[in-house]
Amino acid sequence: MAKPQRQEYGVYTVGDENFFAGIVAAVNSLKYHGYHGPIAVIDIGFNEWMKSYLAAFENVALLDIEPVRKDIRFVDVKSDESPVMKGWAYKAFSIVHYDLFDNWTFIDGDYLPLCNLEEELLPDIKRGHLISTEDGHNTWDERHMEAIGVEPGGYVNINGGFISLSMETYGAIVHEWRNLMTRYKPFDLWYGDQGAFNAVLDKYGVEKTCLDKVLWNQTWLNERMAIENKCSLHHENGKVFVRYEPLGAKIMGWHGTGWHKLWHQIGIDHFRKHNEVERKKFHDESQGKSPGAVVEIFRYFMFLDTYNTALAQEGHLLSPERIPRARAR
Repeated sequence: MAKPQRQEYGVYTVGDENFFAGIVAAVNSLKYHGYHGPIAVIDIGFNEWMKSYLAAFENVALLDIEPVRKDIRFVDVKSDESPVMKGWAYKAFSIVHYDLFDNWTFIDGDYLPLCNLEEELLPDIKRGHLISTEDGHNTWDERHMEAIGVEPGGYVNINGGFISLSMETYGAIVHEWRNLMTRYKPFDLWYGDQGAFNAVLDKYGVEKTCLDKVLWNQTWLNERMAIENKCSLHHENGKVFVRYEPLGAKIMGWHGTGWHKLWHQIGIDHFRKHNEVERKKFHDESQGKSPGAVVEIFRYFMFLDTYNTALAQEGHLLSPERIPRARAR
């Protein structure tokens, strides 16, 4: 579809060939949970059939990365490497370049939303909250102060794969984040776009609203929660959801980590599509990396055909008949 007009709220995400399955499941899940607003998918390497499939969804726009990359160079070194494609910088560059939403939520391509993000998050976004989840801590020192002016000290690190904010309140922060990504040399002081984003936030003392990472963003908790085995699949009032039993609460989103993504766990693997032996080996290695209930709800949304042509009918590697059942530990 054509680039939409700037709207009050929208969801950004990003993917390539390997992350296609995650994007499909995320779009299906958002629509299932009642979100019918715009979803902007940053295309960093989809196959043509994947582009066609995603473009057929209502209110899904594909954002071409090439106009973003054009003529952008590092400002502090001479290099043929594109800053847009270094350290996941395509997130910041694309968001600033296309500037589609007054308020937005960005989710990584391996983030499975399990609620209506607009309904849950927009009221707090409009109240000026910058919403994410804690992902450890950062310690900035004199080197960081010299590089960008952040005061030395310890700070909460928020995850760069799940962010919500208002451009009216934080637009200048987002632009400085993008601008920082054009500098090559400071990158040895922090880890990619997430470190750069946190460094800019901490430079200005921005308050970070951190949601419960157990319910919203389980980076580095995936295997621990899988072994714990306290997530369960529930059906209620015609809806399916995952409940985390110790908190007696619904899981609102699930974020993968490392190489073993949810789609790998159910047998989808476009990186190894031409090597059945490697595909099977990696599928086996991926088992037990997420709770069984989460794997099953991902499978459910992966093949949900209410909102688009069922992938099972497309004859690609994604037919559920070809995909083994994931084994929970």
